[in-house]
Amino acid sequence: MNEKNRRRILRLFFVFLFMLFFPFFPRFADAADTLKISIPDTVYAEGNVCSLSEVSDVDGPQALAKRAGELLLTIENSVITREQVIAALRVSGMESVRIELKMPETVRVEREGAPAQREPAPASARERGQTGLAELIKSLAAWDGDVEVQHQGEIPDGRLVAPASIVPGTSAATLRFRDASGRERSLAVRLAWTQPVLVLTRSLRRGDILKESDVTVRQIKVNRPGVYASRVSEVVGRSVTKNLSQGETLTLNSVFDAPIIERGKSVIILAKSGGLAVKAKGEALESGALGDTIRVRNVTSRTVLTAVVVAEDTVEVKMP
Repeated sequence: MNEKNRRRILRLFFVFLFMLFFPFFPRFADAADTLKISIPDTVYAEGNVCSLSEVSDVDGPQALAKRAGELLLTIENSVITREQVIAALRVSGMESVRIELKMPETVRVEREGAPAQREPAPASARERGQTGLAELIKSLAAWDGDVEVQHQGEIPDGRLVAPASIVPGTSAATLRFRDASGRERSLAVRLAWTQPVLVLTRSLRRGDILKESDVTVRQIKVNRPGVYASRVSEVVGRSVTKNLSQGETLTLNSVFDAPIIERGKSVIILAKSGGLAVKAKGEALESGALGDTIRVRNVTSRTVLTAVVVAEDTVEVKMP
């Protein structure tokens, strides 16, 4: 064998090895099966694991794009590496697919702070897009407050395919859209949640009973939705569990149902039927807060009745 033939054989041998160990080399795949994956140098994600579709734009045949988008990546030291992505694709069983991967060697994963500003757009177009995106987020979260949305890049065309829901209070998420051609695009968003919250109009001491005049409603940003009192009816007649200052927001765990009728105290027993109302003197056999059902005794007949606490010294017997 001459030197020329030997070199040709060695060259073919190395090409074969390259194709064997790097399945994403074009090989003989049909151009129609090409899958294009693009990941920017900074992405936004929650937790330590994310799907490929949450941090990238996946463009290609719908079935292949869905399959690749579901691959999971582990976030270590707040980065995702090109090597990680290639390894995930290599074990996905898509060896015959031509894949074009566009990403830096290391991608930074952000969890705090606002995303970079997108390119300027006409104010009216921006407002329409922001409003629609905020309404979409509120719908996913079943949120009746407001949400401020910041995002990087243009809002993709098509319908939302993921996530199916968002937990109120989540600071960052990645939305995935699919257009009519099956092309999927991702949009990283930062979220700030606001809701009506009760704020104290005066300072209170532990055990004080809240009155309607003690609170007012303010719209504020919240990190933990669901812990703040937002309706006056939730707190009126209840006591505070600790000393609170004027201007302080009122949380649900800072109030409790304090008994306004103590056991052994004298009460007025009220009974209504149609347009008639009858009152009698009674004695409370149990302590009760506003709205509680307690046992009382009619001091004249000595009959024990079940009644609802309706005021500090009054209970009402429900007539059939």
